[in-house]
Amino acid sequence: MPRIFPLPTRLLRYSLAIVGPFGSAGAQFALSFVLLRHVAPSAFGRFSFLLVASQLSTGVWSALFCAPLPILLAGAGGDARAEPVRSVLTVSLVGAIVGFGVALAMALALGDGTTGALLFAGYAATNLLRWLARAHAYACGRPFRTTASDLAYALVLLAGTAVVALAGPTSAVPAYAALLAGTAAGLLPFGRTYLADQFLRASPRVARAYRPVWRDHARWSLFGVLTTEATANSHAYLVTLLLGPTAFAPVAASQLAIRPINVAVNALTEFERAQMAREIGAGRFDAALAAVRLFRWVLVATWSAIGLGIVLLLWRAPHALYPRSYDLHTLTIATALWMAVAIVRLARTPDNALMQAGGAFRPLAMASAWSSGVSVAAVLALILAGGPVLSILGILGGELLFALFIWRRSRRWLADARVTSPDPAAADAATIAESAPMLPIGADETIGRPPDLR
Repeated sequence: MPRIFPLPTRLLRYSLAIVGPFGSAGAQFALSFVLLRHVAPSAFGRFSFLLVASQLSTGVWSALFCAPLPILLAGAGGDARAEPVRSVLTVSLVGAIVGFGVALAMALALGDGTTGALLFAGYAATNLLRWLARAHAYACGRPFRTTASDLAYALVLLAGTAVVALAGPTSAVPAYAALLAGTAAGLLPFGRTYLADQFLRASPRVARAYRPVWRDHARWSLFGVLTTEATANSHAYLVTLLLGPTAFAPVAASQLAIRPINVAVNALTEFERAQMAREIGAGRFDAALAAVRLFRWVLVATWSAIGLGIVLLLWRAPHALYPRSYDLHTLTIATALWMAVAIVRLARTPDNALMQAGGAFRPLAMASAWSSGVSVAAVLALILAGGPVLSILGILGGELLFALFIWRRSRRWLADARVTSPDPAAADAATIAESAPMLPIGADETIGRPPDLR
């Protein structure tokens, strides 16, 4: 019999999975909101762009380390899986050090100053390690540690945000300090044993065991992340490169409205992917498919509730969200476009999570490769023809194409997986999956993307 949890049980698990990320999102939103109202558009544009870059780095981390973890831990037991997991921790530590240097150079190049650049680089590197620790806790069946980490991060960041607001910042330097303090606090709940494995037991000998992880999983997941980033965020890079941080500011400001949706999508994906990996590993495809369907409806309900709140806010008190120094008509159009992007992204999220849980990284990567080319070309043309806000239409086009690829490939992959499963009952059910109507049932916002920090 497939192990399908009752609806109240799954909703409780979703609530536990999302409470921490929503706390983090609230704190991040408050920090961005304070900066939006106190610093110049150029400073806010730089801050927002650097957080987009940090989001890309954590997406890369999810591809290289977080996404393979559930597969490694759901597979062989004992020593057979201990060494690959330790190799993941070792290589990630080396990568975080490299990431610190890259983030520092990027912040200096944008003109944030030495102090701000060092603080941002420290935050970016520490955040990489915290994100891997979150994925490890989920994969080990310890979701409460992840929730505790998110809440510790949120509380410290909220305290820092209050200090920043009272000080009336003229630059993003205090904001970077608050982010670094919150991220460092968020590492503590993972415990002494995990932190010792991450920081004290790294070994070049163990790092060699990462090669099969790279060959079998990470390389295709990484390719997917990079092409998905081009699909989802090419506007940020192209607008900033062609028109500067000031032109990117209103696009980033309008995107604040959908941040809770992005956080819900990514947080639930990290949680559900680990659960699906266990179901697929045991041959319980019906349970995995039931999780996909419930996941889809939870995300649709989230989008609807947040969308209604945004509409009411823009109707009754628009300047409570956006400062008067920004053009309200422009921001309203941009917000509507971002809501359209969000519904397409969440529609494909559960299928993508299912395929990641089964290790199907290559077809996901190929799907995002096609959509990224469309997105980049459309964004560039729209920037040149109509300006930064219209570039969001290019993102929408790429997301639609990505969703169509995912919906087709996920159904095909599930039918093949049922046939090759060692469970005879699953193989007998394959014909049902192949003959069923192809209904869109979703995928991940990205291939292993972290919560949106913009």
